[in-house]
Amino acid sequence: MKIQHRLEDERRGSFFIMDKERQIAELDYDLKDGILNAYHTGVRPELEGRGIAGMLFDEMVKYARENKYKVIPSCSYILVKFRRHPDKYCDIWFRTEDEPVGAACGVRPK
Repeated sequence: MKIQHRLEDERRGSFFIMDKERQIAELDYDLKDGILNAYHTGVRPELEGRGIAGMLFDEMVKYARENKYKVIPSCSYILVKFRRHPDKYCDIWFRTEDEPVGAACGVRPK
């Protein structure tokens, strides 16, 4: 599976995977002042559990590091990944007192 990337107007971006003409997965973000707000990760239901979201996540982390961006994990999936291994992502994790709870996707972390 090939991960593609698009960035519109230097502010809204997405890492995504296409299967022929159909998008099967995406990780969407906003970008402002060196801060990447990762607010949504989605995989088509029939493809869940195959590590596709993890591949998108890894690509986003790589992109953030290459560009020296900090990441706000507004998406519940990304927040869980950061919380499980805070030492692994401390270089890119943008933390504040009013840190997002990962509810942007509409899914609350367990």
